[in-house]
Amino acid sequence: GDKEFEVEIDESHVGEDQVGKELPISIADKMSFEMTFEQGAEKDSPDYIKYILLHKSLGLSLLAVVLARLLWRLSNVTPSPIKMPALQRQAAYFVHGMLYVLILAMPISGVIMSQLAGKPVSWFGLFDVPQFMEVNKEMAKDVKALHEDVFFPVLMLLILGHIGAALFHQFALKDGLLKRMS
Repeated sequence: GDKEFEVEIDESHVGEDQVGKELPISIADKMSFEMTFEQGAEKDSPDYIKYILLHKSLGLSLLAVVLARLLWRLSNVTPSPIKMPALQRQAAYFVHGMLYVLILAMPISGVIMSQLAGKPVSWFGLFDVPQFMEVNKEMAKDVKALHEDVFFPVLMLLILGHIGAALFHQFALKDGLLKRMS
């Protein structure tokens, strides 16, 4: 049956977890900036090339932020889960896990795609990711398809579902979930 889940944790410092609260904002900022910046840039034009270089730099930055967040989460106390039916709790764990997998898969697949295509990956021109793969343009096309046609749309669906669930908790269940996130 649907049993409720509870864990006793000292939450006196829960409001101090800014690292955990900033990740969704960082991701949303990166995506909205890129979607705005990309509009109207003709492929291989100087603006498009600037966009791609910025896209790679922001992707590497996001990768670093997500890895830092995962380390933070593993080494710090997290708030106890709110009471919810077991099926909802399992869905939440699944969606959160898949969000992390896809948020990591996007920049990693981007680096792999660039390396297979023989294109450098630079972080704001300060350093280049070392080339660790042999150029294979056919495989680069396959990784590009994964990056753009699989990982990205599935990530968007999960983000929309996550937002929908948060709004459901806020307005239908009124269980204070959003307040814990702010």
